Amino acid sequence: MHGFTVATLYLIVGGLVILLGIVILREAPREKANRATALMLSFGGLGSVLGAIGFILEGAGGAGRPGNTDLLRSFNYLWELFFPSLLYFACVFPSENRLIRRVPFAALWILAPHAFHLAIGVVQTQAALTGRLTAWLAKNTIGATVLHIARVPTELTLGVHVILFSAVNLLYIVAALTLLWLSYRRATHARIRIQLRTIFIGLASCAGLYAIAVPIPTLFNQTWPPLTRSTLVVAALVLGSAGIAYSMVRYRFLDAKLIARKSILYALTSAFLVSVYLTIIRQLDVYLETIAGFDVTVFETAILLIALVLFQPMVSWLEEALEHVFLREQSDHRNLLRHMSGEVLTALDPNALADMVLETLREGVPARTTVILMAPGAREPVVRGFGGGVDLDAIASIPRARIDQLTQGAAILRREELRDLVSDGDSGVVMKALLDTGPYLLLPLRHAGQFLGLLSLGRKITETRYTAEEVSLIQTLANQTSVALKNAVLYEENLAKSLLEEELAVARRIQQQFLPARLPEMARFGIAAINLPNKQVGGDYYDIVDLGSGNYLVTIADVAGKGVPAALLASMVQASVRTQAQDGKPVCEMMDRLNRLVYDATPDDRFATCFLARVSTAGLSLSFSNAGHNYPILLPATGAGRLLDFGGIPLGIRPEFAYGETSTPLGPGDALILYTDGITDARNRLMQDYGEERLFQFAVDLPRHLTARQLLDAISVDLSSFTEGAEQADDITLVALKVL
Repeated sequence: MHGFTVATLYLIVGGLVILLGIVILREAPREKANRATALMLSFGGLGSVLGAIGFILEGAGGAGRPGNTDLLRSFNYLWELFFPSLLYFACVFPSENRLIRRVPFAALWILAPHAFHLAIGVVQTQAALTGRLTAWLAKNTIGATVLHIARVPTELTLGVHVILFSAVNLLYIVAALTLLWLSYRRATHARIRIQLRTIFIGLASCAGLYAIAVPIPTLFNQTWPPLTRSTLVVAALVLGSAGIAYSMVRYRFLDAKLIARKSILYALTSAFLVSVYLTIIRQLDVYLETIAGFDVTVFETAILLIALVLFQPMVSWLEEALEHVFLREQSDHRNLLRHMSGEVLTALDPNALADMVLETLREGVPARTTVILMAPGAREPVVRGFGGGVDLDAIASIPRARIDQLTQGAAILRREELRDLVSDGDSGVVMKALLDTGPYLLLPLRHAGQFLGLLSLGRKITETRYTAEEVSLIQTLANQTSVALKNAVLYEENLAKSLLEEELAVARRIQQQFLPARLPEMARFGIAAINLPNKQVGGDYYDIVDLGSGNYLVTIADVAGKGVPAALLASMVQASVRTQAQDGKPVCEMMDRLNRLVYDATPDDRFATCFLARVSTAGLSLSFSNAGHNYPILLPATGAGRLLDFGGIPLGIRPEFAYGETSTPLGPGDALILYTDGITDARNRLMQDYGEERLFQFAVDLPRHLTARQLLDAISVDLSSFTEGAEQADDITLVALKVL
């Protein structure tokens, strides 16, 4: 019974290992690393199965009938093909060895010695057949001569082949482990390194136990008891297979898909439950039946019913526990996607976003080269990447319009499709910097049809194809990167808008500070002013300064531009006017100084218009100078209105320009209207300007008895009626003087 239990456990182990090999082969049957691993596991599992069959035959009395075990012994060496498979695996993972590439049929050459060893083993067990063949050859002279010549080397080969191939196995083990260790030392990708380390530990343990079990005792003409020897061999097989299975489940060795990894966990769970049944329940059956004389039929039925009830919950519980332990690795695709959703989508800086995406790709996909280009709109491109042939500056200089055109309508471009697209015209030359990276997959980053950048990945380090899971991960990452990049762009735009609004608020405060809080009381003059600010702050400015002795300085100005710069320039003009006001200089000299100040303090594209007038209440006269400002409207108490069409160029254009000065008398009832171009340039919904002619005609048609405030109110009402429904484009400023 003990031998049967051991044989059953061997069968379970061998069956699981062979099943693991089949799973690996089905994952990617065309990949050399998968084929090598599947062969290695299949031959190793076969050794466990053959050992189990041997125990079963011995337990059934087969040891006493050599004919029953001759064939089995003939194929006992078959499982030793595990070692050439191990060496072949070390030659093709993580990438194919250059020697293997150059030698034709290299895999067959590695397997050839063991195939010869297997053939010798088969010949040795077929003594009757070889005897008849030898007798037939000895009947003729040539055959006898051949037998005579071959006798000594044949006997020598048959005598030492077991020892010889024990040494060969040791040599294969040392060579395979050396190659794996060198691959581990050269590997740069974190996941590939940890895969190699895990597999190396498992296979080194496997090789060590096998060397203790078979080759080393054979070389010293010693042997273990059959059970001990088989146990060591099976334990070696379990360690080697466990290293491979662990690397597959935990670190996605051979790019194992999630369903394959969960299948391994399910098989391990099922094997554990079966082992519990065989080692505990079956032994309890034997004890109850032989010692206590208990009828186990009822007991086994009860156990079966309990098993049916508990099997699925137990399997689910064990699967969850194993998944928690083995599938929690950070580079697992599900964990990467979960982490990416929480981190990538909240990244608002394109540079930080590019670094994050690059790190995610580095963890999730073992690509030889990776390139990330982020180029939304007219912004400076952000480029990240690594690997051979990656010139980030050259990639950044590729016209994004060409990349957009090349990838138009494609969610993903593979190497073959990309080669066809760049084969025509000058696309290959323009895209050379990107093509030099050896792109295998190219994914444009788009959002709502807008081109934002691209992801490019070269061949995998393992030289295998991209799995469906990896392609899905890359596409999901590209989609979420596009959304995150668009969010980053919108955030920058909103931030710029917020900064602009803050700047406008500052400019508005500056502008309000230099506008008069209240107008002075002027003898014999009524005065009124209106300032209607636009949403964007301009440089409209007006001021009335009391010079004493019944004289006043009236100023209205309009600085070109918007925002804080315009407001600051307007405040500078106000400060200069107020500083010069008490000097008693003619207004033309004051204008000359203003011109020089504006020219020296501003760039070439900055200028201002200004109307500067000295009003005398004693003589009712008006002396003024005009620097490119809108001509004021003079409305006499009697007679036709007219424009004070005297002036020069705006301030800040020509520093040496000399401004003139003129004067005009004022009489009782006369009115003067000053204004900025915010009135004349105002538009209605039909995009028609209010215009200077309409303003002039409307003003001269007003009754002459209206006060200064009434004049401004009338003009404001007419302007509002004209522009009703249209957005105000500029500040509106009006100042009116009325001789009482």
